[in-house]
Amino acid sequence: MISSVLSVLALIAVLGIFVSIFVGGAVYVARTRRHGTEAVLAGARKVRELR
Repeated sequence: MISSVLSVLALIAVLGIFVSIFVGGAVYVARTRRHGTEAVLAGARKVRELR
């Protein structure tokens, strides 16, 4: 019983990780198409410099 619950939780965690990777990629592609590659990379450089 406990092992099946743990395996279901592990499966949900792994699926969550994959979904977040795909959503992040989709957001990046949409932002790149909207603003252009150079603007996206310049924004990332600006954020990195602020830290």
